[in-house]
Amino acid sequence: MITTTDLTKSYKNKDVLTGVTFHLEQGGIHGLLGRNGVGKSTLLGILAGQIKADGGTAEVMGYAPFDNADLMDEVVLAGVDTPYPAAWSGQAILQAAALRYPRWDEQGANRLVGDFALEGMLDTKYSALSRGQKAMMGIIVGLASGAPLTLLDEPYVGLDTHNRRVFYQHLLEMSNSGRTFMMATHHIHESAKVLDSFIILGRDGKVARHVHVADIADEYVLASAPDLDEVPGALALRRSPELDRALIPRAEAANLPGARLENADLDQIIDAMLEAS
Repeated sequence: MITTTDLTKSYKNKDVLTGVTFHLEQGGIHGLLGRNGVGKSTLLGILAGQIKADGGTAEVMGYAPFDNADLMDEVVLAGVDTPYPAAWSGQAILQAAALRYPRWDEQGANRLVGDFALEGMLDTKYSALSRGQKAMMGIIVGLASGAPLTLLDEPYVGLDTHNRRVFYQHLLEMSNSGRTFMMATHHIHESAKVLDSFIILGRDGKVARHVHVADIADEYVLASAPDLDEVPGALALRRSPELDRALIPRAEAANLPGARLENADLDQIIDAMLEAS
């Protein structure tokens, strides 16, 4: 579905992506993680064909994505900052999207409008919508597009807890169709529950980790002890006068007979890997 090799991009002599290499098979929900400014939005823009890379290669479904008409019906990039025309109403945006994407799911769009309680806002100009309502419009277009590759850039910004739950519910339902979703996110605690894999962009502009969730879900435990020894592969070691804590590989737990061990949650593991990137 997606293959990148040594992908680079700079802005005004500032290196953002300095050699991004990864491969993503078709299907599933995949997180794109990293600290602010590491290039998540830039990478999504390159994959969507909206930004031209400076170097390296990117292939989406076997095509170079930049300005490629063969991919226009196959890829959608949506998020709260999608630049819809300010004077368009919500209804006009949905009508345009229905014409734009040949696999448009009208019933799915209507369900999302209802679940987001947006019915009364569809005649409102996009510029007059709240940040959360703009996020909902982006989510509706992205999910209802039916695009085989759906790229979501921080799609939930401005949403309250209920509406984030609505988003994840619909995302999970639509992922069962064989579509591929790639989502830039900071909401590790919530998104960890739906991800099949995640890519971490490091501060050096490269892929720090590409991890399949099934491979790590039971691989770490949280160890606590007054004076915790260094453990190979440990993550997020925290030392204090009273107690040291670290995420350690489960296989190393037998080497810490005096430590208290607890199962680690997936979001704790992802967060620790992100911190180390």
